[in-house]
Amino acid sequence: MKKTFLCSILLFQLFIQYLGVVATSKNFGNSSGKSSEFKESVDPGFDLFFASNDREVENVPIYFKNPLPPWIKGTLIRNGLGRYEIGQRRFTHAFDAFAKLLSWKFPGNGTAFFSTKFIQSDFYKKSIEMHDIAPYLLFETVEPEFNVFQRFEALLRGIDNMNVNVYKFGENDVAVLNDFWKVYTIDPISLKTRTSITPSIHVPKSPSAFTFLNFISSAHPLPEMGTPHHLSYLSSVNIIPGMKSRISLVRIKSSEEREIITSWEVDRVPYMHSFAATKNYVVFFACPYFINVKKMVRYAIPERSLDWEQESPTILYVVHIKSGKVVTMMTDNVFMMHQINAFERDGVIIVDISAYPNPDFVKNLEMKNLLDPIKRNQFNTRASVRRYTITLNTQTVVWKTFRDTETAPCASALDLPTINEFYRYRPYCFAYGVALKCNNVSLSDIAIVKKDLCGRGRDKMWKIANHYAVEAWFIPEPGGGKYEDDGYLVLPVLNGEAKSSYLAFIDARSMEMVNSAEIPMIVPFNLHGRFFDDLL
Repeated sequence: MKKTFLCSILLFQLFIQYLGVVATSKNFGNSSGKSSEFKESVDPGFDLFFASNDREVENVPIYFKNPLPPWIKGTLIRNGLGRYEIGQRRFTHAFDAFAKLLSWKFPGNGTAFFSTKFIQSDFYKKSIEMHDIAPYLLFETVEPEFNVFQRFEALLRGIDNMNVNVYKFGENDVAVLNDFWKVYTIDPISLKTRTSITPSIHVPKSPSAFTFLNFISSAHPLPEMGTPHHLSYLSSVNIIPGMKSRISLVRIKSSEEREIITSWEVDRVPYMHSFAATKNYVVFFACPYFINVKKMVRYAIPERSLDWEQESPTILYVVHIKSGKVVTMMTDNVFMMHQINAFERDGVIIVDISAYPNPDFVKNLEMKNLLDPIKRNQFNTRASVRRYTITLNTQTVVWKTFRDTETAPCASALDLPTINEFYRYRPYCFAYGVALKCNNVSLSDIAIVKKDLCGRGRDKMWKIANHYAVEAWFIPEPGGGKYEDDGYLVLPVLNGEAKSSYLAFIDARSMEMVNSAEIPMIVPFNLHGRFFDDLL
């Protein structure tokens, strides 16, 4: 009944739009009009960050300049962007590129092996078969745009491109994720795609339950402390205007098995890419970036279906994991994509996030901007690390920012954060991340930064001109290290001048690169990943 009702609404909307369709020609050339010579003189090779790489390889040996420590044993798997066009169509936004996995295996005997493969989603396979980008729901759109019937088809098929993250939920249970309920499982050794899973779950009954669309979740589950499980959430969007929607805190037992811990009603569903957790609590930052169902039906483009309210406060939902009790609080207007860490201390909850004044930078990561050496420097991409102190007894929230030092002038502008995971949910000092536009002039001026959140002046950064870095993963020394920063930051880097990529090992204490290995191909921009010390 729910699907028939929704289809009727969509068909009516699309028929009305079809009556007014006017064919327009699309320019597939360089809209900026800038020559390739000018691009190269500004930031050589940066365009390769957002260029397709169709090659797939498995277990190709790579060679480090210096011997690897024998305790570096496991597999680094990263998820990200591999292909930006098929046939005559191309994606207009970087976030929509076809998902491609990368892995680096470290057997522990000094050798290392590189693999990369596309995720064989239904979306990808259908597009390859058609030699065209198949109609599936995207974050933004394509050029040439889908016609009204293709947009209708895309709405029915939904999101199928899991290009954001990778997680291990159990023995031999590795899944790739996006901000949606559906996942794909993979073989972590060969990187072959196994199957798609849309977990079944019982959503609490309500008078409008039959009109819920249960499809929005997080690409950043967090471990549930003291258990083998993970925590995430499910947003149930009500398609009937004026009716309540619902958010549920979810326990992930496996890629297939999930259970609701607690649920609560909301007037509108906010977009939440990640959330924070401690030993006893989960904290959701419901920034005022709301899903507009009418716009989704009209445009079939999620990016155009999100409403930002600059004057509205951000709502915090603080959930006690054991009891399921939800406390609702408010704080100043803010937008965030990634939490850094959270912990409990002296009766309060401390949450660190990478904050933004609004979500404009997400929209600005369109291909026409990223590939234009002038436009890409004209929008603000700098985050700001914020620390929130939440006192439940008084239901108060206060926040502060951090000053930078001369040694790392953009350390507080980090996003794509990582920490020593031994300090997850514990008091800690160091957050590491990517600072785009470090010089506040060029987007391509990218630094890997170390922020001292304890205020002892230990900020540092690593940066090489025209070397373009992505998110790092912290591999700690055995046992977590004697000190919090004992370990390595490991990440792929694009050398724009040489037009090649390498895997870098950065000493997390000194923030100096101490080892590297050339990768046998250019690695485009990739989003998230992690090191699995039990996968080989």
